[in-house]
Amino acid sequence: MPSFVFLFHPTAVTLTFRRITTLLRAEFDTEGTNRNTLERNAYSAFLRYLREVASGRRENLCLGSILQFITGTDEEPVLGFKIQPSIRFVEVDQSYIPTANTCINCLTLPCARVGTDSNLPDDQELFSLYDYAFCNNFLGLQ
Repeated sequence: MPSFVFLFHPTAVTLTFRRITTLLRAEFDTEGTNRNTLERNAYSAFLRYLREVASGRRENLCLGSILQFITGTDEEPVLGFKIQPSIRFVEVDQSYIPTANTCINCLTLPCARVGTDSNLPDDQELFSLYDYAFCNNFLGLQ
């Protein structure tokens, strides 16, 4: 019985930038395509945002808030996730607010649409949209 109790105790592992980027597996389009380039741009912006959060520069947010948005829990389970958390990309024209599907531990990050003149918003505007999403967990509990 004591071994089962141990499994459900909170972990003492601190969620770090390195750990969350290891946990979240990005699913990119085929290497060399225009879509892949746009997805990598969106992913690079997301990594910059994670660094801001990890360093405490985003008010009222921590890496656990982002993990909770994606998976429904703010810490990694002792035995790990049954379904690997992932990042998928969706092409958009206007709204760059991320969404998540906690049933499959998947973050959907918007990226610019191939063949248009639209680009990602600048970091300040994009990070404000990310703040809005990650501070409002109901957006991630689909």
